[in-house]
This record gives sequence, structure tokens and C-alpha cells, in this order.
Amino acid sequence: MSSKAAGSRGVGAAVHSQAMHFHARAAERVRNPVLQKALQKAKPLFVGKRAKGVASLADDGLDFELLRSTAESIRNRVLADLDVWLDIFETRARVSGAEVLWARDGDEVARLVVDIAQRYGVTKAAKSKSMLSEEAQLNEALAAAGIRPVETDLGEYIVQLAGEAPSHIIAPAVHKTIGEIEALFAEAHGRPEQPRTSADIPAMTQEARAVLRQHFLSAEMGISGANFLIAETGSAALVTNEGNGRMVTTLPRVHVVVTGIEKIVPTLEDFSTLMRLLPRSATGQTISNYVSLLTGTRREGDQDGPEKTVFILVDNGRANLLGSAWQDMLRCIRCGACMNHCPVYFSLGGHAYGWVYPGPMGSVLTPLYTGIENALDLPHASTGCNQCGVVCPVRIPLPKLMHGLRETQVERGLRPWRERFALRAWAWVARRPALYRWLTRGAVRYLRWLVDGSGRIRVFGMAPGWTDGRDLAAGSGKTFHELYAARKRA
Repeated sequence: MSSKAAGSRGVGAAVHSQAMHFHARAAERVRNPVLQKALQKAKPLFVGKRAKGVASLADDGLDFELLRSTAESIRNRVLADLDVWLDIFETRARVSGAEVLWARDGDEVARLVVDIAQRYGVTKAAKSKSMLSEEAQLNEALAAAGIRPVETDLGEYIVQLAGEAPSHIIAPAVHKTIGEIEALFAEAHGRPEQPRTSADIPAMTQEARAVLRQHFLSAEMGISGANFLIAETGSAALVTNEGNGRMVTTLPRVHVVVTGIEKIVPTLEDFSTLMRLLPRSATGQTISNYVSLLTGTRREGDQDGPEKTVFILVDNGRANLLGSAWQDMLRCIRCGACMNHCPVYFSLGGHAYGWVYPGPMGSVLTPLYTGIENALDLPHASTGCNQCGVVCPVRIPLPKLMHGLRETQVERGLRPWRERFALRAWAWVARRPALYRWLTRGAVRYLRWLVDGSGRIRVFGMAPGWTDGRDLAAGSGKTFHELYAARKRA
């Protein structure tokens, strides 16, 4: 499965990635009791709501697996002729009055946005959630140019106050407790800190709303991402659960959409199909609170809307995946279902992954976008349970892609020599059945010997790192061959 697409991206995205420090960051976060409390509270909500959302499809006479296959087909159809659909989108968007620009990487995104802001005398930019702007380090670039970026999605606003990156693509502040958020609000809003419980969440939300409203009214530029780009109409589709998305895209006189080239869908009908899956997979809703189709600029007689609309369509490593072993990853619709069901993600949180995309999707995207040599541990951040593959609404085979990245690492000699030696030794033993059976008999009996009074293995003596953050289930003390032979005799 090796491919040049998994090679180095050089500087750029890799400069800002901390993925090479995954092990150290993971060890720190698995021992953080505050983080663990926040994560364990959030996980059942994500999983339960998605299950209910998927089950509700049957009430409408729809088959979830058939919808998944249809969505996969839509995304594959786009990727097969991506250049054609991008040309169609550009033509339709320009006809509607929008400007379309192209960016090779994050640095070029930042330069283009700063140039637009300076051209229109922008001093403040209100932002709706955009993961691609995180790829481009856009907030830092705007601030360096004297332009104040204000995140207006509530979760993004919280992590901006904390000076942190989002830890989840749907719920950026999922790692924060109510107490931590209260402390941030008290400091930022200039008031005394108060004890808070979950009953106070509506009041805290209203407090943030009052502060952000002033930014909506005073920002000269709005910056958003796009969940999809509709080729048929030249529109950006924005799917949110907060009204900030509409405020950012209609109140400022300049609106800039920053999104990846893979976000194209051919028609509004295709968009409607994907929308049956996106909110259910992300938050369990049948439809999000706000679904906006943004086309062109303000026309005569319109009450709101930007005077200037600019689409910045970004590559940043995406084009390299076309036609490669990793093309399936471009089907991703950024729902977050893979991380919501991932035991590794909910043991560590998103910041352990060290770059923009956490969880299983990040374990594939980060090595592909920043260079596999800059994210050696991420393809191994998996239990192999395939929960991510089972819940992905567009059937991305995430475990298979992670396995392929591991193979590429071995082929390029990027794994530690001890690991490569151990794999060669295992292969040598596996080709000698009698020796393999003798060694496995010894290994399973050793594992049984490690079991303590609780019936679990709490410390794995030969590799204690395996049990730093988990216990291992006790085995029977017999190999598969021994169990099978005993069953045949019975």
C-alpha cells in the first residue's frame, strides 16, 4: 500500500505539528484526572445520540446502509473527476458575483486572507468554525498583520480564550470542564469567578452570546469554512448548531470561505443525501439547527449579505492523495463519528494527536498532510477494533489505511531498529510451526501467571507500558490449538 502520497510534505504544515511527540503527550493526558472526567462524561452522549439518530432513519422508511453506499458513491464520483467539478464550481460561483482563489498550502491561505483584509481596511475578522483555518494557522497570521480574529463558535471561543487548539472537530472544547470554562469567562469578561454546575450552562451561554454579539456587529470581515461546495449552483453549504455561522456570513461586508478542494458535491440533490447522514453521524440530530446555502454577494433589494464574497479553495496535500492508495480518505465529510467511537481518542483527548485532526481520521490525515516521518506514532494509535470503520458514514476503511501507513513506515526504515528486529524474529518463528507452538504455549502460561486476585493483568512485566493506562483481560492459559484439540476430544 505504499505511495508517494505518504511521503514528506517538507516544511509548512509539519512546522506546526506536534505529532512526533504523541507518546509523551498521550502519557501526560491519560494521567490528567480533570481531562479524564470531561472525556468520560462526553463519550456516552456522542455514542448514544448517534445510535438514536441512525435508528430514526427507519421511521422515514430509509435504510442506513443503503444511504452509506449512496454517499460513498457520490464522494467517489467527485474524486474521479475532481478537476472537472472544481471548474464547474468556479464558473458558477463567479457568475453569482463571487471571487474564486486557489491556495497550494496553509501559508498561501494566510497570505491571501491577509491581503483581502488589508485591501478592504479590515481591523477585525469574525470567524465561524473552520478546521482548514487551523491547518493554515490563520489566526496567528491575522494577528501578526494587526487584524483581530475572533472565534464565534462557542467551543472555538472557549479554546481561543484558553490559548489552545480545538480538541475535537465538532466539539472543540469537549476537553474542558464547566469549572475551567467559568474561570476563563470570569477572567476574559472582567467579573468575579462563581461556582457553576450544569444548571448554569444556559446562563454561561447567554453571557458568551452578549459578548460575541458586539463582535458580529463591528467585524468588517467574516471567515467561515464550508461543509460542502455545490458545483451546480456555485454555493457554499454551512451546517451549524449555532446562529454564529449566519451572523459571520451575512453581517460583515466581506465574507471569505476557506475550504478544501475535496469538499465539492455535484448537485443539491447529492447534498441533500449527504445531509441525511452528516448531522446524524456528528450529533445524532436528524438535521442541524442551521443549514445555510451561501451563493454570491448581496443583490439589489437584499436586506443582508456581504458586498464581497471570496472562495479560497485549498490543496495543502489533498491533490497528492488522488489516485493513490489513500484516496478514500478524501471522502471524509468531517462528521467526527470516528473519534466519537474511538477508545484511544476517549482515553487521551484530541490534543495528544498534536495537529489539527485527532482520532482515527487524524491518525491517517496528519501523516499524509505533514509527512509520515513527522507523525510516526499516529498510525499505531489504534486498537484495531474497527469501530471507526463501522460508523463512518462514507465507508472510509480507516484501520486499513492506518495499516498501510505502518507498512510504508517499515518499508522506508522509519520504525525503531528494535521493533524491526522483533518483527523479523516473529516472522522467522512463524515460519517454523513446531517452534511457534512451543513458544506460544510458554507465552500464554506466562500471561496466566501475571493475573492477580482481581482476575486481570494489571502490570505486563515484559512491556509495562501496555498496562500504564489499562488492565488486560485474563486468558485461559491455553493456546488456540490446545483449546481446539480439547473441544474435538469432547
